[in-house]
Amino acid sequence: MAIDRSEDRRRALVGIEQAFAALTASPVPARMRRSMAAVGGHDPGGFPMLRWIEAWGPLRVTDLAERAGLDASTVSRRVRDLEGEGLVVRTGDEDDQRVSLIALAPLGRRILTRAREAHRRILEETLAGWPTEDVAAFGELLRRFSSALAGPD
Repeated sequence: MAIDRSEDRRRALVGIEQAFAALTASPVPARMRRSMAAVGGHDPGGFPMLRWIEAWGPLRVTDLAERAGLDASTVSRRVRDLEGEGLVVRTGDEDDQRVSLIALAPLGRRILTRAREAHRRILEETLAGWPTEDVAAFGELLRRFSSALAGPD
């Protein structure tokens, strides 16, 4: 596939980069963190890990670190914190009793559900003036972008 190197394409890509920079510098990330903290008083920094464990688990800490692209010691500390909060549990691996697997605890599932609801409320407020067709198109484009950015498995 040929890469479009036109000036229009370059300006469009610059616009996307600027939009990302504006988003990360805006109050939105802090607003999302506050909404997540409000769902249970838990550290909002743990929510991405809870989502990963839900999607990929039960799994070993080392596998979680590899898939998330994080250092195993960092993931291990975060998992320990989440376990201490009752959000994840360790279970034995049926195939290898020396290994423990990380899974969501029932409280972790409830907290994730409430966090998603809080995020949806923020999205509803933010996109209230958008026609439904635009919201649907935006969602589809974000899914395509995320998939392309992640690359092939």
